[in-house]
Amino acid sequence: MTGSSISSKHSELRTIVHLVQDVSAIGGISGRVRNTVRAAAGRDIRHVCLSAKGEPAAVAPNTFYAEGNEAEVLTFLGTCRAADTVVVTPNSVIRAFSPAIQEQLSRLPVLHMASGQLSFILQDTLALADQDYIDSYRVSRILCLSDMDMAFHRQLGIHELTKIRLPVETRPHNGYAPDRNRFVTYVGRIDFHTKGAERLVPIATLMKARGLPRLRLFTTDGPNSPDLPAFLARLEEAGVRDWVEILYNVTDKTRLYGEASLILLPSKKESFGNVILEAFSFGVPVVAASYAPGPAEVIRPGEDGFLLDEFSAEAVVELLESLTPERLAALSQAAFARHHDYSMEQYLASLEAIAAETARTFPGQNTLSPFPKIKAIGTLNDKLASARRRITMLKSHINDLESSFSWRVTEPLRSLKAGLSKKPRR
Repeated sequence: MTGSSISSKHSELRTIVHLVQDVSAIGGISGRVRNTVRAAAGRDIRHVCLSAKGEPAAVAPNTFYAEGNEAEVLTFLGTCRAADTVVVTPNSVIRAFSPAIQEQLSRLPVLHMASGQLSFILQDTLALADQDYIDSYRVSRILCLSDMDMAFHRQLGIHELTKIRLPVETRPHNGYAPDRNRFVTYVGRIDFHTKGAERLVPIATLMKARGLPRLRLFTTDGPNSPDLPAFLARLEEAGVRDWVEILYNVTDKTRLYGEASLILLPSKKESFGNVILEAFSFGVPVVAASYAPGPAEVIRPGEDGFLLDEFSAEAVVELLESLTPERLAALSQAAFARHHDYSMEQYLASLEAIAAETARTFPGQNTLSPFPKIKAIGTLNDKLASARRRITMLKSHINDLESSFSWRVTEPLRSLKAGLSKKPRR
């Protein structure tokens, strides 16, 4: 693609709107959107954050809050044209906005960023249970974060895909030193189902038994860590609460990674893993599961980290014991070099090029469904609709009987009708 063709494609695009559930939340998508909008200040294309929730007291540039400010948001969206504005929605974040805002967003070209791997969406979210949403939600481009996730999309018949590399703040110098970076570290929320945090308990137990230094954990003590109480209880039961140092709600990257020798990422499902790139930017190697798409995309096994087929205590501790200071230093150099491949500049340039092309070729409406058709869900919805029709008919028959017999005779029927009128428990 020539420089002139890129310039012509960018000439119409003026604004990219990044949707987020709550821009004030710690880490993950929220942090990436904050960093993206901040880094894009002064570029030819304006990057705007539209947050469904959040506290607007700390006003951030180019940030709109829909909660309590719908009129302002609608006014802004009313100035956007399909030829010059593109919307980026991670996963199903667009559902968090009011119908009026969704309507305005949907008339613009929409880029669906599959920030959560599709297998996670199918197994662990309720989005696909909303048949009206699935039937109506359409986008113009689907962005994937890894080859593994793209392959899974294709297996389910979704082929209009574009891969994009997420960004990390690049650092000029690698300060990693084995004599200072001494702590095996976990950075993330305490969630057993997706993050696999329960695996850290037997790892800490074996580390203590083998005389290795304490395991250090950085996590949150809020709703993002739903299994924190159970995790703490397991540490007590295993007798290793004293061998796990837990620090809460730390956001300073130097504190998170400045003394880490290795980062453990036991996630069972990880679409990308911002922690990997953040660790690499400090020269810290990462140990992750080989079957998680994000780690498998970023980590080069044996060069800048390790991918384990079995993330067991024995496998992890055996690896830890095998690493010499010289090997750690070599891994660190490779990890630090790797993080420059994921610079914010490359991300902004790629996203703007994709958005510009999408706006230029937009046919007037979004046409792609980012989710597969699942026959079982359709069948269940059909059965539910059929059951509702039968209930309506039964209530009609009861009404006819009530009008034909005395009040005392039909009292049991009224109780039955009241029961039929109750909404089913979810």
